[in-house]
Amino acid sequence: MAANPPHSTLHDGQSESDLEFERFEYLASPRMSVPRRASDTEIGLPKTDGMTVHTQDPQTDTETKRSGFDWSGSWAWEIGSVTLAVVGVVLLVAFLFKINNTPYANWQYTVSPNTVVSIIVTITKAALLVSVSSCLGQLKWNLFQNPAPLYQMQLIDQASRGPWGSLEVLLRGIYGSRTGSLTYIGASLTVLALAVDPFAQQILTFPPRTVPALNATAFTQTSQQWYSIEGSDQSDVDTGLEPTLLTSIMRGLLETYSPLRPQCNASSCNFPEFVALGMCSKCEDVTARTKQKCHASENSIFLDAIAEPLRASPTNCSYQTPNNFSFDFEEFPHPRLSGDNIIYGINHWSLRPMVMDLALDIRIPTFDIQTPIGSFTAINYTTEVTYAISNATALPPKPSVTQCAVYFCERQYTASSYLSGDRKSRPMHVGDTQQLIPTEALEDPLFTPNRPVHFAPPDGSATLSKDSSYSIDLRTFGHFADTMMSFFNSTTQFGGAVSTSTVLKLGTILRMDNLNRLLDSMSISVTDTFRMNPLGHKIPGKAFREETFIHVHWPWIILPVIVTLGSIALLLGTAIGSKHRKSVLWKCMVLPLLTSHLDTTPENRIASVRSVDGMTDMSKKMRAVMVHDEGPLIFKEK
Repeated sequence: MAANPPHSTLHDGQSESDLEFERFEYLASPRMSVPRRASDTEIGLPKTDGMTVHTQDPQTDTETKRSGFDWSGSWAWEIGSVTLAVVGVVLLVAFLFKINNTPYANWQYTVSPNTVVSIIVTITKAALLVSVSSCLGQLKWNLFQNPAPLYQMQLIDQASRGPWGSLEVLLRGIYGSRTGSLTYIGASLTVLALAVDPFAQQILTFPPRTVPALNATAFTQTSQQWYSIEGSDQSDVDTGLEPTLLTSIMRGLLETYSPLRPQCNASSCNFPEFVALGMCSKCEDVTARTKQKCHASENSIFLDAIAEPLRASPTNCSYQTPNNFSFDFEEFPHPRLSGDNIIYGINHWSLRPMVMDLALDIRIPTFDIQTPIGSFTAINYTTEVTYAISNATALPPKPSVTQCAVYFCERQYTASSYLSGDRKSRPMHVGDTQQLIPTEALEDPLFTPNRPVHFAPPDGSATLSKDSSYSIDLRTFGHFADTMMSFFNSTTQFGGAVSTSTVLKLGTILRMDNLNRLLDSMSISVTDTFRMNPLGHKIPGKAFREETFIHVHWPWIILPVIVTLGSIALLLGTAIGSKHRKSVLWKCMVLPLLTSHLDTTPENRIASVRSVDGMTDMSKKMRAVMVHDEGPLIFKEK
């Protein structure tokens, strides 16, 4: 409501009725000028002698001053804030592009990259909220160009001041209160601005990555030949395998060897595929394919003392493996009687080599291995056999028969990555193997120990290596066969001599463990010894190190961009709507409300309400429209 006019001083010659008339005219038209006070002559007073009365004429030509640009009454500040926000987003994107995928060690500044991102985002958000707040403030004036609930003036004004008011606008919009689409956009942007900072903290991460390490050592060893060392211990070498090879065989069987690891002083190294001369092994269970022939024992003192039908029990058996290796059980040991039954407790295990003659170049093929270093058969017969009258002529069960072969081969190592210092990292992985056979006759009347024995794949098969030159000196080649014959013989040899295996107690070790695994362990150990041969060469690898780098998660920048684009759209929509309605850009100003007048119906005496809830409830029921003419602002209830 308009303020009351000031009281005029009562002049001489003016009646109370004249003053009341002036006061009425002032109230009736606030923008009308107060009438000029009449001169003495005009009101009929006598002219005073000897005294000149000067009267001042009103100024007819009022000098108007050209006013400057109305900054507050335009969108200049809002356009500037939006422009600053756009610049902030552009700087943020440019900064992220510059530091993305760069080593963190290259960042030489005191503040971290996250701090720089936080500063840019904070300035951008603050600039955006200036524009959003002004637009929401202006939308409340635009809303009352048409009749609307009076409470929405309060509602939108609260939204222009922070997230809580904006959230209230959105919630009331869900339940049916209509304040306009632009108002909902502005309220949404204010609420979303709360999440801009948390999103900004997720933009940068600092994961590790692997990069090439300069001046690092990375190589592994390989060899395609072996020759015995000549020197002071030549006499010892002549009597058997070189101590290095013999030790590698023993350590492999006992599983105490250390795999040959690459040389890598970086965090990790990658190595290409390569091939090396080595030893391989192969075992198969041939129980089902072993032939069995059994008949009753002719001379048995024990059988003579039992029932006549049991004398026909076939306890004298002979067996032949697929590789024509034969062994016999002439009579089961340790028989005992149980009523009319006879029980044989069989507890037999043996490892029997297949005899080969190097001098005559006799190598007995085993499986598909044409020239093995050594072949042997493991026989495991640990069971009880019970004979009764009902099964007196039944064949006894077969023993478990496993045949194995050890042979020279080329071992192809696949490309691999080795983690330095990681005990669980496998040094090298063998992807494929190929057996090797001598390419020339082994008989040599003059017996030159240093003569090389060359190898090649059988039947013209292709080698795994581009370099197909493989060789071992004749002495080593021969002693390998002798050593295998000695180690893998768990029984007394013909003629009563005690085998080496018995002396070293290897039979107990080989029997109690998985034979196939032990032979594979021995083959790897011998191959690693070949690879460390001084005649071998190095396979270079690539060394890598771990470094921390800066990684940008681009999806987390979507929210700041959306808020920026939404603010621009809100400013354009509010500016166009205000111009279309020819609204004064009061924005967030409260002074126009203080000078306005509320014209309500007699039953709605909202001005006399003194409680917040009461005024809120009444304002929700009242619909008002803003009348803006040459006079004061008037909100008229409709």
